[in-house]
Amino acid sequence: MPTKILSRGLLLSFFGGAVACSPSNASPDGVSKAGASAMAAPDDAGNSVKCQYFPEIPVAIGTPPGPAPYTVSGELYATEDELVDGATVQLLIHGATYNHEYWNFGIVNEKRYSYSRSMAVRGFPTFALDELGAGNSSRPPSDQMTIDTAALVAHAMVQALRSGSINGIQFGKVIIVGHSLGSVVAWQEAISYGDVDGVIATGAAHFLTSAFLDLNLFYPAMMDPKFSDSALDDGYLTTVPGIRAAFYSSPDFDPAVVALDEKRKDLVPGPELMTGLPVVLSTATQAIQVPVLTILGGNDLTACGTDAQGRSFDCSYGAIVASQEAPFYSPNAQIQACIVPDSGQDISLALNNDLQVRDSAAWSFRFVGQRQLAQKHDFDDGSGFDDIMDRLPDCGGPTVELQ
Repeated sequence: MPTKILSRGLLLSFFGGAVACSPSNASPDGVSKAGASAMAAPDDAGNSVKCQYFPEIPVAIGTPPGPAPYTVSGELYATEDELVDGATVQLLIHGATYNHEYWNFGIVNEKRYSYSRSMAVRGFPTFALDELGAGNSSRPPSDQMTIDTAALVAHAMVQALRSGSINGIQFGKVIIVGHSLGSVVAWQEAISYGDVDGVIATGAAHFLTSAFLDLNLFYPAMMDPKFSDSALDDGYLTTVPGIRAAFYSSPDFDPAVVALDEKRKDLVPGPELMTGLPVVLSTATQAIQVPVLTILGGNDLTACGTDAQGRSFDCSYGAIVASQEAPFYSPNAQIQACIVPDSGQDISLALNNDLQVRDSAAWSFRFVGQRQLAQKHDFDDGSGFDDIMDRLPDCGGPTVELQ
């Protein structure tokens, strides 16, 4: 059963609850949010890239869903030209112990880290969700927070984006994009509800290395100084202090980003982790009937390497990743894969994070489409969006490279 969401008219009646991503919404650590600095920044066509933050979107969980006692928050990036009925939008699902800021991290040492804004510049609006239990979203009892619950909430957001109850725009197509555990949520949403038009899984494959499983990554959040006064139940977890460097790979990171990542770390419900594991190690994703893209860092600790049985997962180039992933998908998935060379798992926070954006934008246009881009631009005449159609040297399908 779908999660209960507000009707279009009802939500628009309190649309004033949406706020611009302005300096007043910047993180208290003093590093500027990309949303704050991007408000007046033009895209390649001269359009201003705008950001709106939605602090309280009601959702319900359970089977069947009852009243909607919880709320989730999210951040929408788009140009005015992208905010039209029928457009394609990307729904972004963060990974464990992150929140929507993973997709819009800010400016560090004069470098911007914002997948959200960069995709909007390339013609695809994004809605980055704070999952239940993370960011400014509600924190239900952790024993209610399974991978199915997370997928249910993601499904509610898909429906809300289509109906116009997020911001009044009835998006025509939705691509669900996940990172790490968020990719498992994206898989499960597509498996359970079949209502998205494409799936992009980043930082996740159907393989877990022994090096990753041997890490002591998580412990109860109440044991961490950041969350010790939060009155959380012991099912909420966070990362052990100092271990987040494992999500990066030298030389493709800025140590200042890692330090800020540690400072901003968030929560993950333990049951969501435990119930997500069977999805990773099964063929359940064969039920997905829409195009799928996998993007991995070339040195992703979670997927690239050997497992406890001595089997290997090769991340040297996109086509070989797609070949290894192909048995887990149906032919309709048309599985493609891209590698971000030298990056670890946190691709959006890597120095070469622009490669992920390039690959995602090119794949999204080719395999799902974008209404207003097709109407406004001739992609073969050097109109400013020709980079979307360039060859992707680190991407490929199971048998042929993308040309």
